[in-house]
Amino acid sequence: MKKPRTTQGVKSGAKTVSVTAVSPAPILVPPLFRKRDWFCSLFTFLAIWCVYFLTLAPEVTLEDAGELITGSVYAGIPHPPGYPVWTLYSWLWTVLIPVGNMAWRVALAQANAAAVACALITLIVSRGSSLLMEGIEELKAMTGRWESAICMVSGFVAGMLIGFNGFLWSQSVIVEVYAFGVASLMVVLLCLMRWIYAPQQWRYLFYAMFFHGISFTNHQTLIVAAMGIEVAIAAANFRMGRSLFLANTIVYFA
Repeated sequence: MKKPRTTQGVKSGAKTVSVTAVSPAPILVPPLFRKRDWFCSLFTFLAIWCVYFLTLAPEVTLEDAGELITGSVYAGIPHPPGYPVWTLYSWLWTVLIPVGNMAWRVALAQANAAAVACALITLIVSRGSSLLMEGIEELKAMTGRWESAICMVSGFVAGMLIGFNGFLWSQSVIVEVYAFGVASLMVVLLCLMRWIYAPQQWRYLFYAMFFHGISFTNHQTLIVAAMGIEVAIAAANFRMGRSLFLANTIVYFA
């Protein structure tokens, strides 16, 4: 709805005509995710969280577990790169969870992070399937129960596949940093998807950039995701994508 901003009098012959300047109406963007997407995401989270909880390591395990637990308990610094955000996240679980030994509490924090990552994958795939169907001429007319069923099943299967993948499952029930890294990367993809949906809302792109920085402080291998992020940005805004490609080329040569 347009609201009046200022009113000025303009003389026209013997009469004075009142002219009202109006400010442009804000663009209303409907929510990207629907109730069915959120429901499917929540169901995936609960299913994976329960299985991870039942298969959680009860004590200190091998690899870097002892060092990482000590860093979590004292909010200290593990081995490089130090995992600052992961350490603070795990430390909160050692403080807030009143039961279990410290190894179990930190492992529970990783299980929770992995379940969140799988839930976000479900959310992205469920809504992305719907957007994909809208872009295919043969499937565009498919609406209602069939469309909802296809999207929800696709999202749920995607979340469960990554959740019960041998590597992620094994690293999500012990004290390790990988589950939290996957969760932070999923937040990046979620923000990026939201920005592509409404490119005029630049804050979601800034959120994606911020969380990408967070993600590769958890593990440096996630910095290579920058190339995929740039391709996605170029698909929505070629001029900005071209600038990012140029900047990265200079960095790579340096």
